[in-house]
Amino acid sequence: MRQARLASDEQDPAPVESCRQIAETTTRTRGEFIFGFVFFVSVVAGLWSTATDIRRWLFDEDKIPVSGLVVQGDLEYVSTEEVRKVLAENPQTNNFFKLDVNQLQKEVEALPWVYQSSIRKRWPALLYVYVVEQTPCALWGDDRLLSIRGTIFRAPRDRLKKPLVGLSGPDELAGKVWVQYQQFERLLALNGYHVASVHMTNRHSWEIQLVSGPKLVLGRNDMLVKLQQFIDVYPKLENREQIDYLDLRYDTGIAVRWKQQEGSGDDQNPRQKSNSRA
Repeated sequence: MRQARLASDEQDPAPVESCRQIAETTTRTRGEFIFGFVFFVSVVAGLWSTATDIRRWLFDEDKIPVSGLVVQGDLEYVSTEEVRKVLAENPQTNNFFKLDVNQLQKEVEALPWVYQSSIRKRWPALLYVYVVEQTPCALWGDDRLLSIRGTIFRAPRDRLKKPLVGLSGPDELAGKVWVQYQQFERLLALNGYHVASVHMTNRHSWEIQLVSGPKLVLGRNDMLVKLQQFIDVYPKLENREQIDYLDLRYDTGIAVRWKQQEGSGDDQNPRQKSNSRA
């Protein structure tokens, strides 16, 4: 009996020790949870604070100005310095992120020789500007140019790389005048003549000034037929270098106006004309 009680007493400390371990484990787990939660909240708060500081820093207009410009395109008339000047005069370039590329694009396209442009930002502070130039095909009127797209624009003519034909007429018919000039030039060039200028009057009548040659008045209809008539008749005329213009509007012939000669009656009396029919 005593032995059984002693054995029982020897076994009692085990459950007590087990309960103590459970309590310690529970306390440690709770502490680790609280520590983990506090650490997580601290990390989130730190990240939020950092993100706020970075955002404030990035959008501070004095922090990241535009530091580089790359101008691209097949440029012949537009200089990089002109585009750079537009950029320098825009106050928004002090802040790369606030810069309105659409507004800047309009300012670039306002340059005389620019037809179209596109602008994009590239991190960290670069602007890429792609420029499509106006490509002139002819002089238009006294002070403008005609592009290959049929648009009339103003730009400094001193930048032209080669002589251009002079065209004039109603602005809304500029494309038609260009097409008609090409037809005239093709036919005349086959016979050794070249067009210096073409004028379409308000009544849609056509006039051609030849290079080193007379002016041709064609009228409104059958212009190519009349040009062929000129090609056939002109070589047969005498004193061709003295011809001022040829009026080809007649069905049965050509009217010739001769240049005024120095010391002649025509020179003394501007009203007197020297005309003949061929």
